[in-house]
Formats: sequence, C-alpha cells, structure tokens
Amino acid sequence: MQIKDELKEVFRVVASEIPDPKDWIHYLKPSIDKNWYTNFGPVNEDFEERIKNKYCEKNEVAITASSATSALSACLISEGISGEVLCPGFTFQATASSILGANCNPIIIDVDKNSGVVSPQILKEGFLNSKAKAAILLAPYGISVDFHEHEKICHEMEKILIIDNAAGLGIKRESKFFSGSYENVIEVFSLHATKPFGIGEGGLIIAPSSKEFSIRSAMNFGLQTHANTGSTSSPFWGINGKMSEFHAAIGLAVLETIDKRIFQRQEMAKKWIDSLINIDLNLNIFTHEIDNSPWQIFPIVLESEKIVEKVLKIALKNKYELRRYYYPSLGNCHGMKSIGMCENSNNLSARVLTLPVRSWIKKNDQENLITSIMDILKEGYG
Repeated sequence: MQIKDELKEVFRVVASEIPDPKDWIHYLKPSIDKNWYTNFGPVNEDFEERIKNKYCEKNEVAITASSATSALSACLISEGISGEVLCPGFTFQATASSILGANCNPIIIDVDKNSGVVSPQILKEGFLNSKAKAAILLAPYGISVDFHEHEKICHEMEKILIIDNAAGLGIKRESKFFSGSYENVIEVFSLHATKPFGIGEGGLIIAPSSKEFSIRSAMNFGLQTHANTGSTSSPFWGINGKMSEFHAAIGLAVLETIDKRIFQRQEMAKKWIDSLINIDLNLNIFTHEIDNSPWQIFPIVLESEKIVEKVLKIALKNKYELRRYYYPSLGNCHGMKSIGMCENSNNLSARVLTLPVRSWIKKNDQENLITSIMDILKEGYG
C-alpha cells in the first residue's frame, strides 16, 4: 500500500505490517500435524529458539506471551510480587494495567524532563519512599536506554527491575544499554501489529534462564509450580498469557525480513532528523542515534500543548492522523498513588507529538510525506 491508497481515508501515524498468509502458513504445519495450537506448542518452541539465537545472551531465555501487557503481569506474578510496584508517569496506560493485572498497586514516579526516562536517582528515591519490591521502567518509544545504574540500584536494594521496551524489538541488544549480568533484570517487548516486530498480537520476555520455569508457570495459571504439583514455590497462581501457534507462525515469517524492515525504518528516521534539525522551530528530538531504535514512530517534543493541539487539527484537515503518545500522563490519572507531582511526566505528555515511520513506503513518497508534515508543523507554529 502506498501513500495515495492510505489517503483515500486518513494516513495514520501507525500502521500494521503483517506478512501475507502465504508467507507464514507453512510454518504452522507442525502444529497442524500434532493438532496443537497453544500451550507452548511446536511452532512456538521453534519461534522462541530462533528469537533466542538472534537476540539473547548465552544466559538468557526467550519466552513468548499473548501480549506485552500479560508478559509484564506474568513477570511480577512469577516473582511473587505483591503490593506496590514503581511505574513511570510517562508511559502508555498498559504499563500500569499490567501491574493492576498482577494484583499489585502502581506507584507513579516522575521521569527526566528531557529523555522521558526514570533517572537512577528518582528510582532509588521511589524505592526509599514506598514499599515497592519491583519497578517497571520504560524505554520510551523503543529507544534504547542506558540502564546500568538502574540495574545496580535494584541489585543493591534487592529489587526486581522489569524493562518495558514495548516498541524496541528488532535491533541488537547491546551491553552499552544494560549489563545483563544480574538475575533480577527482565526485559519485555510487544509484538502488537503496529510495532516494528508486529505479528498481530503478542509479547516477548527475555529473562535470565533461571527464571524460565516460574515465568511459564505464571502464564499458565500457576499449573507447573503450584496447582498441579502442590509445590510451595512461587508462583502460586497465574494468568492465561500464552501465545497461540498462529501468532508464532507469523513471528517466524517476520524474522525472515526483520533486518531489512528495521534498516528501512531507520533510514526514514534519519530523514526525519535531517529535516527537523534544519527547521527554525522550537522543538526537541528524543535521540539523534539512528541505530538505538527500530522506530515504530518518530517522537518530537513541541513548544507547548497548545501548539500540539493546533498541529493535530491542521494535520487531520489534511488527512494526516498524527498522534499524542503516552497521553495523558499517568501522573494525571485518577485512582493511582504517585510520589510527588510528576511534573516532568505531565509536561512531556502534554507536548509530545509522534510522526509516522514506515518500511514499505518508496523513497520519493517518504520525502513527499515528510515535506507535507513539515509544512503542517510550520503552520502550527505560525
């Protein structure tokens, strides 16, 4: 599909990129042959193994899930976490939903005013000012974050660190972002249709190998560790968080072309950066490091919420759906306790605007798209 086709209606900021059935249906054959379509079946096992070979360190395991939300919940359940869990104010609502889904209570903490990431200092203060035994921290928009200090703090304070990197699967996981040497660190990705590694719906957990048994149990009603065995080990209960064989088959097809897909997305992100740094408007770019993200979308921070709202209206009038992302701030959501006013989270949430990134748009069409949206931004600031 090219731009002219999408513009018959509205060009949306995110779009699904799912392989054609002919490209994945053959991967489903082992499941069909065994009449096994869920519960960590043969196709899922193959998908996990290939993901492990591509993205995991030698001491890590890849575990699929029905969604990133269920994956985050399962990580908390598997660790026997109850009560308070730290959660950034600047994140998608699903992060808090996963905490609630694990029968825990989100405690909202603020983020750095520029990066949108919970700083090591804020994380430590959050633990000191709460009863939380775990924190879910966001890598905003799938942009890689240096979590070394966060790992160290959680290790020293004996806390669990779960990294919500929903939009980040597709690039190499490198030691410059986190060491991976601690047993208390787990990373979760989304495989939702609109993510760079989209399979329709799904999630992925990359965790220390020692945690595989308890995480799988948490995603299967606690059967392995408790309900069927009478074991006294955690978890004592669980959810239905397993990935279907159909989605695993789609995932195997995505793996075939993911490197090309990410390269093309990174090329378009670079075009956004080149265009935005040459525009005389008061706005900020989250990162100039192209290789640090698979680029689901391209986020920018505008001068004010008023300008964001104006740009959105102008864009929609021209049949472009731009989007606010991580809005509203969880610091402004009712029913959740926060530490402090979460002013940075609220401010960023009000001023962020996300721009479209695609892997399948031809270069000339990309340039036309970027030019059109740049004109919309200029009009919004006018």
